Amino acid sequence: MFIRKTGVRTAIDWSTHGADRALSGTRFQLLGDFGRAGPLPTDRFLIPGTRVDFGGGDVAAMTSSGLSQFKELLIATYMREREIRADIKKAKLQHAISWTARALSWGTLLSVVSKSLRAKADRAVALRKAQVSTLGGNLAASRISISFDMETAVADPHRHMLQAFDQLAISEGSWALKTSQHIDRVKARSMSSTVVDRIVARLARRTDPLVDTADLPLSLPVQNGRSTAYFYPGFVLVVDVDRSNFAIIDLKELDISYTSVRFTESERVPTDARLVGKVWAKSNKDGSRDRRFKDNRELPVMLYGELGLKTSTGLNEAFMFSRSEPCEAFVRAIGELKRVLATGAVPLSAGSKSLPK
Repeated sequence: MFIRKTGVRTAIDWSTHGADRALSGTRFQLLGDFGRAGPLPTDRFLIPGTRVDFGGGDVAAMTSSGLSQFKELLIATYMREREIRADIKKAKLQHAISWTARALSWGTLLSVVSKSLRAKADRAVALRKAQVSTLGGNLAASRISISFDMETAVADPHRHMLQAFDQLAISEGSWALKTSQHIDRVKARSMSSTVVDRIVARLARRTDPLVDTADLPLSLPVQNGRSTAYFYPGFVLVVDVDRSNFAIIDLKELDISYTSVRFTESERVPTDARLVGKVWAKSNKDGSRDRRFKDNRELPVMLYGELGLKTSTGLNEAFMFSRSEPCEAFVRAIGELKRVLATGAVPLSAGSKSLPK
């Protein structure tokens, strides 16, 4: 990776470490029981010490050690962008004041007899307008340009990753998991062994305003919506919601997993998910209906795909999708992309334009 910032050129090697970890950082798992369900109406069935929290971690500490210089470039570009936006706001205000002053001057007797006064007001308006235009151009240029050589072996797995993501993004049901915890199945009268707390999550193809690439990267909410993760061919950019913290994670260091989950659905059933069974909301040990509960009802068991994302630097996310096959294909494509990146055969260049001071 090559980073260019105001005449300084720094080289960062993508493949100096992590190759073995990259090959083992993709996992697939199948669950054969009715393992998961939505939240229960009470906490008394939860088994202490089994809770897993997702969406934590400190964005400021998530950057891979080999990409710290890239992060410094991103922060410098962000600071420059913030300065330009402040200058634009000030210039627009001054332009409005100049325009108002000119309009008022035309109503005075002095302006009628003084061409120089009118000309001065016109020049002030034109100057402020030019300043706004120049600053707008500087803002458009204050982006980091990133390019991958797609003629290399990365092309196919990258294309497969995009295709799988696009299919995954149109899942009727997509959730981010907040917590997961085992339950006492006997006390809960449930066939599920684990209960999860989930929120709706939407996937999209969009980029961070500071990063310019040929293809729109993949984006998904992380940290329970407090941040967004953008997937590029060689790294993941994590940006918090107020854009005060960034993290750049080497894709080779991302531990990604797929699990096929049988989920007891108590909410609206997605039409694009596969029905694999039915269970009673309150059941006996053998799965039969517990007749002590008059309002007992059958619940559908749906086959969902679960996506896990984890790094040693603190990222820990889990997602669930009603379309399991694209979820599995997405994980496989990233696994293949990581394998190619581990060979070091993919040249990457990044840089930002030098702006007027």
